[in-house]
Amino acid sequence: MNRLFGLIITLSIITPVSIFLGYIIMDEGDQFTTEHYMVTGLSIVPLIFALLVKFLMTGVDKEDK
Repeated sequence: MNRLFGLIITLSIITPVSIFLGYIIMDEGDQFTTEHYMVTGLSIVPLIFALLVKFLMTGVDKEDK
């Protein structure tokens, strides 16, 4: 389970960076618009959800003594 969360968090970190770089390559360095910033910012939402679920699931696998 821990490796799954590690994979999800890694992919969630790579996504906003790749979107940001993709916009730079597609626009050939032209000026960003508000939509570019909004989509790049909103792409961090999966990371927030993954970290939240990992935090909430911490200790679920442990046995109560």
